[in-house]
Amino acid sequence: MSQALKKNLKMRHVFSIATGAMVSSGIFVLPGIAFGLTGPSLFLSYGIAGFIALIGVLSIIELATAMPKAGGDYFYIGRTFGPLMGNVTGTLSWFAMSLKSAFAIFGLSEMLFL
Repeated sequence: MSQALKKNLKMRHVFSIATGAMVSSGIFVLPGIAFGLTGPSLFLSYGIAGFIALIGVLSIIELATAMPKAGGDYFYIGRTFGPLMGNVTGTLSWFAMSLKSAFAIFGLSEMLFL
């Protein structure tokens, strides 16, 4: 009895999920504070950071096309370093996304002055 995941995510779905995960909390809190401290050089900083992030994203894209399996970081690290490291990576990724959600809510509340 083998069950496979359905591959029914479209490009717009993946783009929306990835953009929401990356932009969520930072868009509310950081730009105003950073612009107040640095001025117009903020745009150069965002460009450099975006380029560095692009390098990491391209490596993840390469892994995803070479090993199209469900699990993301858990699968890639587990396959490379063993199941223990895969479990540690998966657990830490889950905690990181939980904290990111908490920061997004905090940032939104600061923007709304609650």
